[in-house]
Amino acid sequence: MHAGPARCWPAPTDHPVPRGAPAAGLGPTIGLVAGLPDALAAAATAEEDVVEQEEESGGRVGTAPPRKTADNGWPLKSSIAGAGAGCVSAVATCPLDVVKTRLQYQGVLQERHCGFRPYRGTLDTLRRIAAEEGVRGLYRGLAPMMMGYLPTWAIYFAVYESLKRELSGALRLPAGQTGVQVAAAMGAGATTSLVTNPIWVLKSRFMTQSAYTDYRYTSMWHAVRVIRAAEGWRGFYKGLGSSLLGVGHVAVQFPLYEHLKRLLDADAGQQLDSSRILLASATAKMVASSATYPHEVVRTRLQNQTARPYKYTGIAHAVRLIYAEEGLCAFYRGLSTNLIRTVPASMITLLTYELLVRLM
Repeated sequence: MHAGPARCWPAPTDHPVPRGAPAAGLGPTIGLVAGLPDALAAAATAEEDVVEQEEESGGRVGTAPPRKTADNGWPLKSSIAGAGAGCVSAVATCPLDVVKTRLQYQGVLQERHCGFRPYRGTLDTLRRIAAEEGVRGLYRGLAPMMMGYLPTWAIYFAVYESLKRELSGALRLPAGQTGVQVAAAMGAGATTSLVTNPIWVLKSRFMTQSAYTDYRYTSMWHAVRVIRAAEGWRGFYKGLGSSLLGVGHVAVQFPLYEHLKRLLDADAGQQLDSSRILLASATAKMVASSATYPHEVVRTRLQNQTARPYKYTGIAHAVRLIYAEEGLCAFYRGLSTNLIRTVPASMITLLTYELLVRLM
């Protein structure tokens, strides 16, 4: 139920490589020309021998080194690449993340403060934040965001690749099978949410705080102390339920991303060029974000409740109350901003991840 009447507060913010291939360019010498027929014959014989060995051993002998992916090493490789990708993405997209979070939360501020003027779209929100709070306002929450993205992607990619291998072996299915990828993505998403939820609570509080909010934190550690004293340890796990519901997002995004990579891999066995990786990541992220966006609105509302009695008592109650008071559109408030932010962020993250994996 609603916490009570609204208070109106004044505004005060394999193909085998022939082993006999020459190591240098063709020379004009007569001896080399005369020896070419014998060299070609020897190379052909060697190739036939390799093919016969492959057939006898199931295709494991004489093949070229496998394409370098995260599956070829211990999850540490995936962790390092994921952390680097998350760091780059966080810095590049922080202002749009602030805008998205403000748009998601403004319904609460409109109800509680008569003087609050709602934001109207992405550009208006960017202009107002810059005018009212300065450029620093657009990077509010960057510290916890960086602290969040580094472990989030490090944990996610490591668990995702590990689960794919383990599930593939246990179920005797190929790692590229859709069911294996979906299960691995959901397991990785749930693990990441459980570990990093406190960081996202901090990020959400910093990004929404303004002259109209009940909370004003001066630093990340100040926020930790205040939340611990006022709300207890449970305060750091607000919105966890809706975050766990959000594993449906990665269950859509990453299997679709890998499927699109296979479709775009015209030269089977070759590394995808950057443009195809960007296309696959952008498409997968757009589909997944559009399909699962409402849970982000619910999560933001739950994470930013600080003053008792809380308006929303749980996920189901929040869904009913938001729908009753603000209509269906409220669940998609900030979606366009979210897509503008998350699609490029996903492109940067996955491209950086793939390139770092290739380098290691």
